[in-house]
Amino acid sequence: MAHHEHTGMDKKKGWAILCSVCAGLYLFGVKIGPWLQGHIWGMDKIAKVIDEQNIDAGAYYYTEIEEAAEGYQYLSQTLQTMAPDQYGLTLPFLLGIALCLLILYFGMKSLPR
Repeated sequence: MAHHEHTGMDKKKGWAILCSVCAGLYLFGVKIGPWLQGHIWGMDKIAKVIDEQNIDAGAYYYTEIEEAAEGYQYLSQTLQTMAPDQYGLTLPFLLGIALCLLILYFGMKSLPR
């Protein structure tokens, strides 16, 4: 069995990938996510309902089970009253799926082997 020694370049590449992924997640959570909120149908309304009802969106499924059903009901009613004219397999939806698949493909290609 051949012994593969990790070179300094392998470690640098690994750290660069790790740091870029962490920076990307941070950027998405702090900048891109809030920007998308205004551009994705219904997200502003959902965020407004979550704020108005004091729902802890990050923990209510785990710690506030009774409130989870109530929160689901509020969000469900909100989405039903704001049904878009076009839904289903629209061009923007399909392009979004294609973009996600491209991101996954290039992400997998950049992982160290």
